[in-house]
Amino acid sequence: MARQPRYLPAGHSFHITLRCNSRQFLIAKGLRRDVLLAVLSKAKQKVPHRLYAVCLMANHLHLLVRPDDASQLPKLMHWFGWYSAMALNRLSGRCGHFWEARYYATAISPKDHRRVLNTLRYIHANPK
Repeated sequence: MARQPRYLPAGHSFHITLRCNSRQFLIAKGLRRDVLLAVLSKAKQKVPHRLYAVCLMANHLHLLVRPDDASQLPKLMHWFGWYSAMALNRLSGRCGHFWEARYYATAISPKDHRRVLNTLRYIHANPK
């Protein structure tokens, strides 16, 4: 059965959740977090976007992103997933899948200020 196409409305922000394979604690160490932040920084060169919030947990991450062109979100996340997996696998001395399945993306309207703020609060409070 084919996947449903993503809902990618223009001008919207997206709350992204990406989980480590098998929910393992693969990004708990500081060096791995630094690598992820460097990959996020490099991703701006690949697909122009605004990154409003980041939360790196031991086995998953949350992002609040607004791509300049919403249709480019899959390209951005594909590149981020591929590049970060390659770098983190090499750093960890492991091989195989690093990220679990697909990333979760929830579109947030630019007019829905309350939802944007609640999402920001959720992302920043996630470590608690």
